[in-house]
Amino acid sequence: MKLTIFLLFVLCLSSGGMAAENGSFKYDFTEIRPGVWTGIRANSQLFPVMGNTTFVVSDEGVVVFDGGGVPAMAEQIIAKIRSITAVPVTHVVISHWHGDHNFGVYRYAEEFPNVQFIAHSFTHAAMSGPRIRYIDGYPGFIEENLENFRMRAGGKDAEGNDINEYDQQAYAGIVRNAEEIDREYKRATVTMPTMVFDDKLVIHSGDRVIELLFLGHGNTAGDIVMWLPTEKVVATGDLVVLPSPYAFNVPPRPWAATLEALKALDYELLVPGHGEVQSDQRYIDLVIESALAVADQRDEMLSQGLSNDVIMEKLDFSAIEPRFTGGDGRTRMYYMAWYEGPFRKAAIKALSGEPMVDIAPEPEPED
Repeated sequence: MKLTIFLLFVLCLSSGGMAAENGSFKYDFTEIRPGVWTGIRANSQLFPVMGNTTFVVSDEGVVVFDGGGVPAMAEQIIAKIRSITAVPVTHVVISHWHGDHNFGVYRYAEEFPNVQFIAHSFTHAAMSGPRIRYIDGYPGFIEENLENFRMRAGGKDAEGNDINEYDQQAYAGIVRNAEEIDREYKRATVTMPTMVFDDKLVIHSGDRVIELLFLGHGNTAGDIVMWLPTEKVVATGDLVVLPSPYAFNVPPRPWAATLEALKALDYELLVPGHGEVQSDQRYIDLVIESALAVADQRDEMLSQGLSNDVIMEKLDFSAIEPRFTGGDGRTRMYYMAWYEGPFRKAAIKALSGEPMVDIAPEPEPED
């Protein structure tokens, strides 16, 4: 299990930049509509990657969408809410099962005893199964690997191979913030949803109408979005991520269809799972276009009788990559780690007809 965590960690590093001077888990809060607030990670590539948050304040309560990947982030949100209003948090929405959006949300239950945690039924199943359990390896992870990280920050790995400048900066940031990261990893835990739905759930909070929608397969098979029809604001979780998408286990054509459904909401502001708030649909159009281009290439090569392995190798991203990276070296590493590399595999995996992620419980040990 810890090897799995280390591999995930390295993928994060390949996309990371230098740690912020004020620590690893800081939100920048902005009121984007009256009573609608976002907390944005200023550097979406910073290790540990952590999701954005959005919360909606009414005269009856507060609804939080993606409440914090570690307790320190949840505590920032709670403190910000209490600086704005005396009403309690009534609901915390979990956009999908990945822990960087929810491993800190138990703090709401400690502060607001009547809070409800809401998620899609797939998310509930995933959080009940073995895939979420990689959190078991969090405690002590930084401490156990710190010397390795220091070596890499100095430019060499354990075998003496050179480390590129971007990864050196990322490892140096981890070393600087090791105590803070280690403390929060040790505090992290899984909080199960107390309410689930499949298609749509509407929350009436004072005069606010808050719609939780499942639009289709995205980053996971249970991604939900929070839509505020009056305010024309949508928060997407990792269905939308900047500066380049997350494409692990994402089927290209269903993903494009889900994003078309998102566009049909005709939003004015979009809060992504990672990255800056968007005020138009240009980025969504780019993601849709690139996903369909990959699917079209794949299907054309299938019609020629090429094998899956050959197709995965031959998929051409040369026209796609510069539109996401703009030629920036660090962003390109992020793009390769989280988008192009995983999407090659996902485009082929989607052909099998099997679930993109197996959330079946582990078999019981034999007596």
